[in-house]
Amino acid sequence: MNYQTLQQHAGRLNGWLVALMALALPLSTSALSILAILILVVWLVEGGYRQKLRTIIANPVAVAVLLYLALFGIGLLWTSELASGLDVLKKYWKIMLLPVFLTALRWELRRVYVGFFLAGMTIAMTMTYLAWFGLLHYSDVTTTHLTRGTFHVIYNPLLAFAIYLLLHELVWGKVRAIVRWPLVGLACLMIFNMFITEGRAGQMVFFVLMGLFCLQNFRKNILQGVLILVFCLPAIFAVGYQFSPIFHERVERAYSEIVHCKSKPNTSVGLRLLFWQNSWEIIKKDPWLGVGTGDFQSAYVEINKQQSPRMEATDNPHNQYIFVLCQLGLLGLLGLLGIFGTQIRQAMLQRDGWERVRLAFPLFFLTIMLTESYLIISGTGFLFSLFSAVLYARKVSPGLVAEPSEA
Repeated sequence: MNYQTLQQHAGRLNGWLVALMALALPLSTSALSILAILILVVWLVEGGYRQKLRTIIANPVAVAVLLYLALFGIGLLWTSELASGLDVLKKYWKIMLLPVFLTALRWELRRVYVGFFLAGMTIAMTMTYLAWFGLLHYSDVTTTHLTRGTFHVIYNPLLAFAIYLLLHELVWGKVRAIVRWPLVGLACLMIFNMFITEGRAGQMVFFVLMGLFCLQNFRKNILQGVLILVFCLPAIFAVGYQFSPIFHERVERAYSEIVHCKSKPNTSVGLRLLFWQNSWEIIKKDPWLGVGTGDFQSAYVEINKQQSPRMEATDNPHNQYIFVLCQLGLLGLLGLLGIFGTQIRQAMLQRDGWERVRLAFPLFFLTIMLTESYLIISGTGFLFSLFSAVLYARKVSPGLVAEPSEA
């Protein structure tokens, strides 16, 4: 086998490794890391670096992400904790792989990637149903806590995005009649599952995405879409609140934690509000450039001693926007928003049947980042880099991406 043939096989292999990664997104962080390393190794073997570089530079989303990451490198110049700054950079390795995914995927397999992700979500969802019926026992999973540990923080947002993708395929995709009703059933199971699992960020973004889906579906009659939106979403919320003990309890607990956040700050919502309040003091001191890439934790410790000495300090304010503002100031926030602004612009420019998902994807992240630093968490970090590549790639020969295609 000559080297050129090896390169061709490497390109084909990577196209399917990307599919396996989409499948693993809701299932295993270890598998994601292994697959990411495999994709990188095969990508290096494939060669064609000059063409890959041209493809990356020609892709506005990839450029926006690289500029954002570059800001963290620049932020090392004024940090006093260089080792901590390098640790911060390491946490972003998931989204650093976006250019690799962009030039490793096969454009014609886009629906395959979506299908593999939905298959992975179906497997993960099935496990929660087995736990709900008391048929699956492991770790700290119970009939009321259906995901291991704090995995619901990732699971429910992924589930919300999967529901939107599935509904999008049912309405605008090329779904054969023989599988349409099974997919409708799957969508119903996913929506029901949203209200028996615990992730409030996922439940919040579910309503946001369903609102967007409704407006997109009735784009030719916006008034009708708004009216349906006004009645249907509150109705779904009311049904979930009335008939799902878990959803009811999570809503009640969130309300109670907000009301009593000052007297009882050591709660999920109370701690977040405290983190944000203390972080705001850091932001006020260095609003333009922040404290530097690695200095958030030390800066927070000092503020925490002054503002809330009885509470433990944190290394993460559980809000992507506040986290960036503390480290890089308004410059960093502009870089972050620039990524999603670029994605929204590409949604308007690339009209090939996927523009609705291209709009939903940044809206999804802009919403969930209000409650957690999701770009540095493994599952959602890989979701961002992988689907940014899948959704904003442009058609070209297998393995590379170039010109936009009209449907």
